[in-house]
Amino acid sequence: MNQAAKKILLQKEFLSLVLIVLFSCIFGFVNPAFFTVINMFDLLKVSSSTAIFACGVMIILINGGIDLSFLWIGMFSAYSTSKWFSILQQQHGFIAPILLVYTTCIVIGALLGSFNALLVSKFKVPVFIATLSSANIFMGIMFQFIGSEYIFPAQMPVRMIDFSNTMFLRSLVSESGAVGLHISVIVAAAVMILVHFIMKYTLMGRSVYALGGDIASTERIGFNLNRVRLFVYMLAGSIAGLAGGVGVSNIQVANPYDFQGREMTVIAAVVIGGTRITGGKGSVAGVALGVILTNILSQNLVLIGIPPEYNRFVFGLLILLAAAIQALQEKLERR
Repeated sequence: MNQAAKKILLQKEFLSLVLIVLFSCIFGFVNPAFFTVINMFDLLKVSSSTAIFACGVMIILINGGIDLSFLWIGMFSAYSTSKWFSILQQQHGFIAPILLVYTTCIVIGALLGSFNALLVSKFKVPVFIATLSSANIFMGIMFQFIGSEYIFPAQMPVRMIDFSNTMFLRSLVSESGAVGLHISVIVAAAVMILVHFIMKYTLMGRSVYALGGDIASTERIGFNLNRVRLFVYMLAGSIAGLAGGVGVSNIQVANPYDFQGREMTVIAAVVIGGTRITGGKGSVAGVALGVILTNILSQNLVLIGIPPEYNRFVFGLLILLAAAIQALQEKLERR
């Protein structure tokens, strides 16, 4: 194998980029409307909350763990925030600014993430067990003490509804202004840029990569492992909280069951995007490509005769394929 081909294969984003091109050609051939600007904008909007969730999952995977609680952290944060500000709005006429709404989601998410950090760092519970347990704890607390009833658009905080109706570039797409680039896409892009900066250019971000690559070496260098893990889980929790808020705003309904069952889609996006399952490697650019790919598939598989209920099966196969590609890349790196 020549050096040029080897260099391409070693790129973490190689698999997702190839599959995006392949499936885009297939879906574009079956349905020419696939390549329209309107469809591209819709795809980006649908991908926005998944992309934010995926950034948090990426951080956990790079750290060497896997988080099964991120969707429930997102829903707990979004639902409790929506209900609280809904009550203040209806009973006291208080209209919460959208910045306050999302800041509340982020703070709640960070607190829930710190609970995961406590289980992993202080009580030495394996990450898989800790996050699986906390997911059920968060779900139970929400259903028992906060509520499980839908919060419909008429009761939702006004600024969250306004957020869901805010678009840019309307005039480039439709004179009626019905279609445009949704503001949640801008929020997702901002989160990805911030996470990229933190992970690549800060000491704490580099420590996350180091911890996922080799725990013993990271400790010998002088990093405080408990502090790094607290940072990881609080950051991932705050990202999940924001993702939950954005997701609830987009659908204009706080449905406590809405995110249930979407773990596979988000994890698949992160792994297909090149984040190593065993930790130590991953990039925001790869996550972005993985999110675009999984949403292209979930929205368009029906065009080639695959029913929507088979999405999880397809994503499972893609995760296996991504793991196989990662193993091949590691083998090539060693050579």
